[in-house]
Amino acid sequence: MRKILITGATGVIGRQVVPALVQAGHQVKAVTRTPEKAASTTKAGAEPVAVDLFDADAVADAVDGCDAVIHLATNIPLGAATMRPSAWKMNDRLRTEAADNLASAAIAAGVANYIGESTTFPYLDAGSDWITESQPRDYHDGSRSCIDSEAAATRVVDHGSVGVILRFAMFHAEDSGHIETALGFAKRGISPFVGPPDGYWSFVDTGDAARAVVAALDVESGIYNVAEPDPTTRAEHAAEVARLLGKKRLRVTPRLLLKAGGPAADELSRSQRISSQALQDAGAWEPRVDVVSRWKDLT
Repeated sequence: MRKILITGATGVIGRQVVPALVQAGHQVKAVTRTPEKAASTTKAGAEPVAVDLFDADAVADAVDGCDAVIHLATNIPLGAATMRPSAWKMNDRLRTEAADNLASAAIAAGVANYIGESTTFPYLDAGSDWITESQPRDYHDGSRSCIDSEAAATRVVDHGSVGVILRFAMFHAEDSGHIETALGFAKRGISPFVGPPDGYWSFVDTGDAARAVVAALDVESGIYNVAEPDPTTRAEHAAEVARLLGKKRLRVTPRLLLKAGGPAADELSRSQRISSQALQDAGAWEPRVDVVSRWKDLT
C-alpha cells in the first residue's frame, strides 16, 4: 500500500483514477476545491484535501508523509477559446508553478514516485508512421508549458526518485468537454476531425488512461505515450460518426476556420499515429479500446 497525493482528482481521468487507486489498496489524498467535489472523492474512498497548488508551503504540507505524488490537474480551454492565449493561462500555471511546487515538495519529502501529465499534440506530423516518445516535437503558446511539466519530473529523477511523465492522446469519454464539443459540430454536419482526411488522429479511452496512471506507479523513470491500441484516420472517424448520426457525410472543416485557429489548429491538423508500446513493455498495462468503435456509445 502507498499513500498517494493526487491533483486533478475530479477531472475527466482523475475521477476514474481515484477509485482505481483505492481498489488497488492505496491510501489516497485527493486535492479538491469545492464541497461537492470533496463529497465525490469521499464516496470514491479517498480523503479530500483543500490545497492551493500555487502555495508552496501548503503543497509541502500536503505532500509530507506521502509515498507518491500524481499531478493530473489541468484547465484546458474548449472550442473557440483555444484561439486566445489568455485562455491558457491557468493551465500554464498548473503545468509550471503547480508542477514545480509539487516536484519541490516531493524532493524535500523524499517521495519515491512522481507522475506528471503531458500531451501528444506537440509531436510533428509523421504521416502513417508510428510516433514514439523520441519523435520531434514543437510547441505553441498553449502547449509550451508541457516542457515545464516534464521538467518537473526530471528534477525528481535527478534527486534519486522515480519520475514518470504520461503523454496522453486526446481523451475520449462521454463526460469529456472536447468530445461534447466535437459531437456538437458533427450534429451540425461539420467534421470536428480537422486536417487531411487520410491523416491519423489518436485518442485514448479515459478508462485506459486511468489504468495507465495506476500502472505508472510501477514503471521506471521516463516519458511514456498513452493512446488507443490502433489509431485510425480522420476519414474513418468522420464516416463512423456521420453514419451514427444518420448523415450522408460530414463537411470538411472550412480552411478559413482552420487558419483562424492558429497554432492550436495546426497541431490538431497533424497526422499522429501514436504508439504506446513503451508503456506496454514497461509495465502491466495495455490499451483495450479502439475509439472508433466507441462513438456508438456517445451519439
